Amino acid sequence: MNNAALIGPSMTAFFASLSRRAFLSLSLRATVGSVLASVLAPLRSAFAGSKPSPKFFRRIVTKDNRTSALIEWQTDAALSDPRFFWREAGSKSEKTADVDVTYFAIDDHPVFVYRAELSKLAAGKRIECRVEAAGRTAGTFSFRTDDGGAVQALIFPDSQCEGDYDTWARVSDEAATRCPNAALWVNMGDLVDNGASFSHWNGWQSTTDASLGGRAFAPVMGNHECYSLEWECCRPDAFLSLFATPDNESAKYQRYYYSFDYGPVHFIVLNTQWEELAALAPGLFEEQAAWLARDMKSTKARWRVALLHRDLIDYDEEPMIRDPFVETLVPVLESNGVDAVLTAHAHAYRRRRLSAWKPAKDGVPYILTGNAGNCFYDVEKNEIDEIAFPDNFLNYLTMEADETKLTFRCFLPNGILKDFVTLRKLPE
Repeated sequence: MNNAALIGPSMTAFFASLSRRAFLSLSLRATVGSVLASVLAPLRSAFAGSKPSPKFFRRIVTKDNRTSALIEWQTDAALSDPRFFWREAGSKSEKTADVDVTYFAIDDHPVFVYRAELSKLAAGKRIECRVEAAGRTAGTFSFRTDDGGAVQALIFPDSQCEGDYDTWARVSDEAATRCPNAALWVNMGDLVDNGASFSHWNGWQSTTDASLGGRAFAPVMGNHECYSLEWECCRPDAFLSLFATPDNESAKYQRYYYSFDYGPVHFIVLNTQWEELAALAPGLFEEQAAWLARDMKSTKARWRVALLHRDLIDYDEEPMIRDPFVETLVPVLESNGVDAVLTAHAHAYRRRRLSAWKPAKDGVPYILTGNAGNCFYDVEKNEIDEIAFPDNFLNYLTMEADETKLTFRCFLPNGILKDFVTLRKLPE
């Protein structure tokens, strides 16, 4: 039987507001539950009867961001006769695109996700879009297609927050303001603290919406996207429903992992949630490893960058050990010419140069990307770490890539540069 049915939605909403550590240490008493149920019950109908209004516009990365685009937006209630129009900036004639809608619920709250897929676009052009509902314009959105040349990206480590998302808002707002030309936005997993909680997704989306703008968005699934309101492992249904990431040719595990090109870079987004999903998604990791080898062999991009949520080290073990995914995925990455590997999960910044797990001057840069939320952990320095910053560190990264250089920079929220690494290739 589903525990949520026994506990009730008001109590599960309260559970989701707790961190996983706080939840596991909390002793629930019947009297506390009774009081909380009466206090929090109105939250179930907080959005009942609200007038539908498009929000959270976002452009999800596609396989080829030069000639195609996928635009998503949301409402809390169904739109009447939704339609999507677009045109190249400066053109007087609009074109239409079909609108698909997906309905699901997050923590008893209705969510309608609308999608419009655009194709046969011209590279490097600004596209102006508008959404119409009931015959009236209900929202506008604009973006620029990839031109295939030099690109700048914003890369954010875990944005997971306990309580409100003010810390994440500050980090992402500062980064977006300081990097107005960044065309790509990457979130490295653990976007939210609880992947089944409406309040957490709403908090993250509300603070991300304005900063994200028309940048192409690449979400990485983290372990916290795979927790239920009772902090048990579950399918990441909200993540899968919210973000229509590129096709990975899988019959069972669409949106769990994927790849895409932007500028001269081929990005490989891998799923490392073996601890949460091994029993819930049988065959996922074997399938992914085989796909990874095919994907990397097929790309002709100048640079290859892998995005993984979990880090190479399992810091929860005593003594610290390699995370199990390392044994299957890292050899495939290195044998197929990966240029850089970015990780997250540990809420700490570390930089390494490795080859077959050993420090090497000309090895692959492995960057543990740090922390962009308000959850801080104690993380010991490991022998493979070349650079290690304090655990209470808030930061974001940028990536700049052209035909001859690939550079990653680590910044404090106030724009102070703390670390960088540059890779170079001879012109072809």
